[in-house]
Amino acid sequence: MDMRKLTAPLLAMALALSAGASLMTALPTAAEAQTAGGWRKEVAEKAQAAQEAGKKGNYKEAISLLKEAKAKGSLSPQEEQGVNELMIWAASGSKDYALLAATIEERLASGRVKGSDQVAKLDTLAKTYFTMREYRKCADAADRLIKARGSATADDLVMLGQSQFLIKNYSAAAATLEKAYPAVRKAGKPAKTQVQVLETLNASYFELKNEPKRIETLHQLMLVQPKVSVFEQLVSQYQKERLDSVAMLNLYRLGDRKGVLAKDHWGKYADAALDLVSPGEAVAALEKGMANGGIKKDDRSTRLLADAKQQVDGLKKNLAQQEREAKAIADGDADAKLATTLFTLGERAKAVETARRALQKGKLNRADDVQFLLGVALFDQKKVGEARSAFAEASKANPKNAGIANLWEDVAAG
Repeated sequence: MDMRKLTAPLLAMALALSAGASLMTALPTAAEAQTAGGWRKEVAEKAQAAQEAGKKGNYKEAISLLKEAKAKGSLSPQEEQGVNELMIWAASGSKDYALLAATIEERLASGRVKGSDQVAKLDTLAKTYFTMREYRKCADAADRLIKARGSATADDLVMLGQSQFLIKNYSAAAATLEKAYPAVRKAGKPAKTQVQVLETLNASYFELKNEPKRIETLHQLMLVQPKVSVFEQLVSQYQKERLDSVAMLNLYRLGDRKGVLAKDHWGKYADAALDLVSPGEAVAALEKGMANGGIKKDDRSTRLLADAKQQVDGLKKNLAQQEREAKAIADGDADAKLATTLFTLGERAKAVETARRALQKGKLNRADDVQFLLGVALFDQKKVGEARSAFAEASKANPKNAGIANLWEDVAAG
């Protein structure tokens, strides 16, 4: 995965263009306005004409009339409210976002916008700036919106975090999006929104070079919407940590079962399986990789496949003897090797039984390897509760490989 191509997706902000219309209905009629205190006749007439033009869909005409009204001199508080509320409505209708934002800012600057009206206007203002790609102004408006609300909604946090990312304030974006993700989940937002939040968070941590938090975020992405591009990044991150074959084999096993292995992973999966004497898995990986173009059908891969098949035949031939010897040995390592043999030959139930016997005997060289194999075998049998317990034990047995064990545990939880 070329991380130089990594970009954060923009979330579509639902700009409530109808908000102006609902605010307009709270105004007095033009006839009432002419007799109301604080209104001049010439201003009221322009406002009335603008209102009538807007009702007919002639928003540009309405805007022109309202600008003429504002040119009549300093507006009284009543005139400012009436004219600017109409201007917000007309600017919304004409999709003149610059005018809409400027007029909302003017209304807010008056100090006379309070309570729910202030919240509604700041919400529209922030979304307007986002639509205009004025991300710095959007972040400022979103901050003001959260203060006016007294707390942040999921949408507020997403908009703020996106804006902070787009102005390259990656530290602030990461902090905001860490709050946004649980908020969107709690709010029942669709998986698409959750993924977009996590992808922006992942991109933020990439820019911050925070590798542990990137892995944590990629884990979440694998749970919400597993896909090849995410798994590629996850493999790349774990390779940087120089994890051993046990860890990487179990990562490739997970990718295989979730259907997200990239083409170049099949050869690596086969190599890791052969390193841990699981030739049956290697055969399957080589055959799939050669079929989908991930592994070249050259002399090397052909020889490797033939050798792996020969190893499988040897395991089958010696299986009965290996079983007798393993049962007779007091330590668990012989049973651990037998469990791998049974697993690679497709004998999942017997592999589970043997792995448990190995763990019961103890004195294992790699208890995490046995727990991983036990967990995957149980997962393949759809015994997810037992599988999760095995992965939890794998994490305890070797903290260095805990990340992959924890991911398996979460995946098993569904």
